[in-house]
Amino acid sequence: MYTLTLYTHPWCSDCQLSKQELTEAGVPYTEVNLSEQPEKEAALRKATGARVVPGFVFQKRSLLGKMQKPVVFTGYEQNKAEIMTMVKQVKTF
Repeated sequence: MYTLTLYTHPWCSDCQLSKQELTEAGVPYTEVNLSEQPEKEAALRKATGARVVPGFVFQKRSLLGKMQKPVVFTGYEQNKAEIMTMVKQVKTF
């Protein structure tokens, strides 16, 4: 199962839509608001190769407990189908 980290900015309409749809679907995620945590921008760039929000980072541990290469998406509307497919694999608590 995957965990989801969502990088956002409050002025980003795609970010707001993403959060709303994830919440309505009952998908657990960790939000990183880059306006409140600008130091996390480096982690977004490292994971996605860009500063574009929303940044979706799906991570999973291997059987040995090591983090596998993340599955990442930048932007919501153009990646919605793939994101919703990945969301089905997010670990629920």
